[in-house]
Amino acid sequence: MGDDQVANGFVGHPTYCGDQPGTQLGRSQGVDHDDPIAGDRETGIGGPAPVVLVGFRHICENKPGVFRQTAGRQRVSAAIGRAARSNILIKGGDAVETLARPSRMILDKTGTVTEGRLAVVRWIGSTDTRRMLAAAEAQSTHPVAVALSAGLDGATPEPEEVRQHPGRGITARIGGHEIVAGSPSFAEERLGELVGPVDREVELAVADGLTPVVVGVDGEVAALAGLGDPLRVDSAAAIRGLRDRGWQVEILSGDHPGTVASLLPGLGLQPEAGRGGVLPEDKVERVRQAATRGAVVMVGDGVNDAAALAAATVGVGVHGGAEAALAAADVYLGEPGLMPLVRLLDGSKRTMGVIRRNLVFSLGYNAVAVTLAMLGHMHPLLAAILMPLSSITVVVSSYRATTFEGRPSPVDD
Repeated sequence: MGDDQVANGFVGHPTYCGDQPGTQLGRSQGVDHDDPIAGDRETGIGGPAPVVLVGFRHICENKPGVFRQTAGRQRVSAAIGRAARSNILIKGGDAVETLARPSRMILDKTGTVTEGRLAVVRWIGSTDTRRMLAAAEAQSTHPVAVALSAGLDGATPEPEEVRQHPGRGITARIGGHEIVAGSPSFAEERLGELVGPVDREVELAVADGLTPVVVGVDGEVAALAGLGDPLRVDSAAAIRGLRDRGWQVEILSGDHPGTVASLLPGLGLQPEAGRGGVLPEDKVERVRQAATRGAVVMVGDGVNDAAALAAATVGVGVHGGAEAALAAADVYLGEPGLMPLVRLLDGSKRTMGVIRRNLVFSLGYNAVAVTLAMLGHMHPLLAAILMPLSSITVVVSSYRATTFEGRPSPVDD
């Protein structure tokens, strides 16, 4: 039998709930003066029967189902408010409950684990090709496009047509030339197999931890760019903190698998914890597959992550993320880095701890009150005073409890 059914059992008996005429305290009407437990013949107060009536009415008005709704909402509302003051924006209480229990967490790489400030650190090709590439990428806000279109002096040609292929690359027509730029796999689809010097340069870029971008002009490979994106200074500590708290951490990225693999040792992750060459639709499928085994938290910042954020049990958008990703997220971290993510998990766990503490207190409080009332050891006036006290105590406890204040424990920094 559920808590609500038990509480409703009390509410369903007018003898005890005192909502019917003739059962109110202090009234002599309806009192059986020949009944030895009726109490004072003039006031109707003094025997244990009114005490039982008040005691059960106290439980009727503070039944566990009402407590769960009131206490839970009060605590979650207070916690969400405190989180907002710590630059952590949470859309609803369901996210708090999910984040309080360790499960699987999937992190995007670019802009989440790394700084997201890509720069061209290696360029093999002509300046004219670089200018055409910059013109093709100029309209995109993706970090790769921003890096490829930056750092050039002088005017760039005006593109006649541009088509973006999310997670893969871009095609364009500029000055009568057909431009293709993107990952090696995308370039092979458009330009044919990469062989000889081009393939070796791709391997060298990956070995150096760079993201390779192959550029083709009129069906031929014309240039190769190597993009560097350093890890965030707190990424390793944050991921260590996540694992210490029992979370299974995985990294998904559209970058070359070798580039992703080169980052894992510095993050303290095993090779199987990272996967590269993952398209946006593949991220969604990976999230859905993981969700069949339990709750999944997806953390990302880019347009390519929006669908995966929406498919996850809880989607977390990081500072500086694209608008589409933030709209799909359940939580937004307003400070850069991954340590705010650790604070989010700690705050959620403390919030649920306060809710459980309040629940235990309320159930114990009501159990004692019922017992005293049934044994006739509680005066009606005392019962009337105690009636709202548990709710008041729960509300005060909820607003005074520390949840999202402070920083993660030093062991994780």
